[in-house]
Amino acid sequence: MIRPAPLMDPCGIERALVRSVDVLVQDAGGRTLLQFRDGAARTYPLAWSFWGGAVDDCDETLAHAAARELEEELGVSVRPEEFELAGRRVARSGRTAPLFRLVRALAWTDITIHEGAGAGWFRRAEILSLPATPSVVFHAQESPRLFGD
Repeated sequence: MIRPAPLMDPCGIERALVRSVDVLVQDAGGRTLLQFRDGAARTYPLAWSFWGGAVDDCDETLAHAAARELEEELGVSVRPEEFELAGRRVARSGRTAPLFRLVRALAWTDITIHEGAGAGWFRRAEILSLPATPSVVFHAQESPRLFGD
């Protein structure tokens, strides 16, 4: 039996392995904007996380999913071309969570928080001391250059 080739996203990740995307947002000073998840969050309540979420069937690419999530969560309209694939975290199951970095800086005046219990700007050293999701911890430990270190 011949199996069809897997559907690959333009960023080089097999789409079937991805359920969600993480989005890294930074300000002009290199601080990272994280979301504080509320107590009712289905996963990792009361933890600091990247922005992002589920990839929908209507998302043309994973970068489209990142752009849609950023608009839903922060009220910021961005084009998929404004993201770069900054990293990926692969679970034991093979599921992949790509991290997309918004290439332009944002400020408080650019955003309106629509999701979570709050938000804050942090440097990497501060992030490492926060109660954070596994994805935030992984990228902060494994990719310090993303956080200006």
